[in-house]
Amino acid sequence: MVGAASVLAALFRAPLTASLLLFECTRNYDVILPLMASAGVASLTGDIVEKWLDEEQRENDPVSWGDLATRIYETDDGICITPPDEDAEK
Repeated sequence: MVGAASVLAALFRAPLTASLLLFECTRNYDVILPLMASAGVASLTGDIVEKWLDEEQRENDPVSWGDLATRIYETDDGICITPPDEDAEK
């Protein structure tokens, strides 16, 4: 039961909810301390793994996150925000 609450805490990032849910099911005070410890460790482990995967995905992404907001183009005249083709038409 403690393992199930730990998985719930890790997946939903809700260690307190998992602890209360398991306590309501068992009504056993002896399970509170191991439950809180395992739910906290599971939630922290999930956060660390998610951060690690997100950083790895950003490193492998060919487009940087700043390029999504604006694209900066270099021209002979300098730097412009609009594409060079649009400047030539105006």
